[in-house]
Amino acid sequence: MLKRQTLIMAAAFVAVILGMGIPLWIQRPALLPSGPSRSVAFGGAALEVPEAFGAPVSSRFENWERRTLSGRSGLLLLAWEPADPRPLSQAYAQWFDMPAYTRGPVRYESSGFRWFYREIPLFGQGAYALQKRSRGKGLRLITCFSQNGNHYWIQLDVPNPSTQAQRAFHAMLLTLKLPDGSRPEPTLAAALEGIPRECGWRFTLPMGLPFLLPLAVLALVFGIQVMVRKRSSRMPDQPSGYMESGLEIAFSRPMQIQYLDVAIGVTGEALTLYTFGTPFLVIPRASMTGRVTTGQGWFGAKYVQLDLEGPLDLRKYKWKYRADRGARIRIYTPDETRLYHTLMS
Repeated sequence: MLKRQTLIMAAAFVAVILGMGIPLWIQRPALLPSGPSRSVAFGGAALEVPEAFGAPVSSRFENWERRTLSGRSGLLLLAWEPADPRPLSQAYAQWFDMPAYTRGPVRYESSGFRWFYREIPLFGQGAYALQKRSRGKGLRLITCFSQNGNHYWIQLDVPNPSTQAQRAFHAMLLTLKLPDGSRPEPTLAAALEGIPRECGWRFTLPMGLPFLLPLAVLALVFGIQVMVRKRSSRMPDQPSGYMESGLEIAFSRPMQIQYLDVAIGVTGEALTLYTFGTPFLVIPRASMTGRVTTGQGWFGAKYVQLDLEGPLDLRKYKWKYRADRGARIRIYTPDETRLYHTLMS
């Protein structure tokens, strides 16, 4: 028999899931830089860019020519500058604020930012970096390489550091095309595939993971309640007469209803409701004449109902239930006929 408290908690659990999950699902297309794409040229190279990004806006910063494309899913920057004669390792160490250059993969912190860096096989010695503020949410994904006398810089800023957004960035990188028609090396895809594991959860998380934390808390609360309710409805230490445990009652008065998990005991003199193994309410059988009925509630749950007049013989929780007033008590039991006949015998 599915108890009413379980149904209420399950309904609340589902409501929270839907309340958090539906908005996340609705926003999902906007959070991920994906969808139909178009080719955007920069410095002779070309990249397939999702149409969710707007038209490119040209600008210049120092020696860098830049094309910026903005969209709801993030900000994409494509830039190039004439290559200088220094080794790429020196340039990468400067651009990515590295204390000492290493091929990576490596994670480090510098100037209030968390960094992940590694070389990738992109037209020779390519660079891949992730930048995130030590106390922040947004993520910057960067790839650089040098070819045909130019340094190239591809950067995507996303507000939600998800592995899905990272995969969308990787998909764009695989569409790179140089003026001579060259494409990225076949080994690039395998290198990119391992990066989410190498960078770890400090940089990217599955999109649904933050959504799971409150669900885990709710599940913990649900589990604790189930254990407490099971203990509440256990048998007393010294049972006598007709006994049933693991039952639920509805204790109701005008404008008030309370569900409790109880065990019941029927002797020749009284019906006793137990919580946590001790008496909660004692109902003399002499007071039940004409006040006991049976019925069927939600989802076919069967019950025995007692309409009681005050005062009630409450043995505990008197501050909550007031003994001077009557109450309607429904005892939900899978064998209501047996309990009814026991009370009436």
